[in-house]
Amino acid sequence: MNEQKDILHTPETRENPFRMPEGYFDSFEDRLMARIAAEEQPATSRKVRFWTVLKPALTLAAMFALVFGMGYGVLSLTHTLGRDKAADVAATYATAEEEMIHPASLINYYQSEPVEEPELDEETIVDYLASSMSFSELAEIYAQSF
Repeated sequence: MNEQKDILHTPETRENPFRMPEGYFDSFEDRLMARIAAEEQPATSRKVRFWTVLKPALTLAAMFALVFGMGYGVLSLTHTLGRDKAADVAATYATAEEEMIHPASLINYYQSEPVEEPELDEETIVDYLASSMSFSELAEIYAQSF
C-alpha cells in the first residue's frame, strides 16, 4: 500500500504520449492554401461591414442619451426645469418696485398722511452726541459754538 514508484525511470512514462495523426502532413499544404485564399478574399458581406461602422456611432449616441438623461433627472428633481427666467426677473423687479420705488415717489409722499416726527429735546441730542462722538470731537464742537 505504501509502495512508492519511481515514475522517472519506468519505461511507460519515458515514451512520448503525444503522437501525430496518420496522414496529417499529407493534406496539410492543401488546407493551408485554402485558409490563406479564404482570408485574402474581400469581405463582400454588407451586413458585417454595416454593423462594424454603425456600432461605434450607436455607442456614442447611447452615451449622449445617458448623460442628457442624467442631467434631465437632476433638473427635474431640483424643480428647476420648468422655471421661466423672464418670470423670475419680472417678479424680482416687481418686488423691488413695490419696496423701493413706490414709497420714494413724490406722488406717494404728497398723497400719504403726514408723519409726525418726534421733537428732539436737549437731553436726547446730548445722549446721541456722547454715544457717537469722541471726547475731542465734542470739545471741538463746543469750542466752535462760543
